[in-house]
Amino acid sequence: MTGFLAKLGTSLADRWLSLLVLPGMLWAAAAAAASRVGQADAFDPQPLVDWLRSIAAQPAEHRTTWLAVAGAVGVLVSAGAGLAAGGLGSALEHLWAAPGTRPPLAWIVRARQRRWNAVRASARFWIAEADNPSRTGTALTRARAQARRAQRRRLAGPPRPPQRPTSIAERFDVSAARSRALYGLDLILAWPRLWSVLPDGLRADVTAARDAYASAARLAGWGLLYAALGLLWWPAVLPGAVVVAAATTRARTSAGVLADLIDTATDLHLVDLAGGLGVPTATLSAFETGHAIAERLTRPQHPAVPAPATGAP
Repeated sequence: MTGFLAKLGTSLADRWLSLLVLPGMLWAAAAAAASRVGQADAFDPQPLVDWLRSIAAQPAEHRTTWLAVAGAVGVLVSAGAGLAAGGLGSALEHLWAAPGTRPPLAWIVRARQRRWNAVRASARFWIAEADNPSRTGTALTRARAQARRAQRRRLAGPPRPPQRPTSIAERFDVSAARSRALYGLDLILAWPRLWSVLPDGLRADVTAARDAYASAARLAGWGLLYAALGLLWWPAVLPGAVVVAAATTRARTSAGVLADLIDTATDLHLVDLAGGLGVPTATLSAFETGHAIAERLTRPQHPAVPAPATGAP
């Protein structure tokens, strides 16, 4: 037990160091530098150089005391920045996957739907123009080029009108709709039970995809913190925006992998879940099996669905 606790403490310390302190120290250093350079002449490093020289010019005993105090404050600020980035990341995870049924996210859904309709209307217009017999020469060439570009934009977008404010929420909604259509099953209700019957390999893959999604959200949180330094030094907004954009792309990819793995788990192990719940599947189709599982979970005492056998492992 002592060895286990020591290993656990070491693991937690390493995780705390890698997730909070080290990235936070970089942010704290950037904040200190930004506060010294300021907004007046954002690309003049002389104020920062003068500040560092003033520290170096202090007597050794004063400099040692100053460095000790600065180090302690730096660790605290770094940990606080790491916690703030984690909190922002958690908020972004929920925001990216939000259904968008209420304003202001509902306004984003409507804006995405208008853009979806506009892309398809543009494709129809330019295809009709490219087929217009009255167009010849340069006008015909231009119409055909516009038609190809409009078709590429149409094919690059979702095949159905957006129903969610983000592409990540859209992808998760597709998985939920797929589960309802194929199996008559509420995925949110069934997933905790389904997780318990998954093999270790698939569990590890789902966990890795979930961690990658959380890591991307946390990276976006750091990007927002760096962008916030623009209040002290406006060029900080640019790298912050780049980090947020890169993190959003990573989150979209990770969410797609996670949704695919959830679909895979549902396809391959729905019968295992039915067996664990005592639902007979020998004479049932896939949809009937999923519907019977839903019945078992929502109405455990339903007489048409037998309870699990007693003494089952």
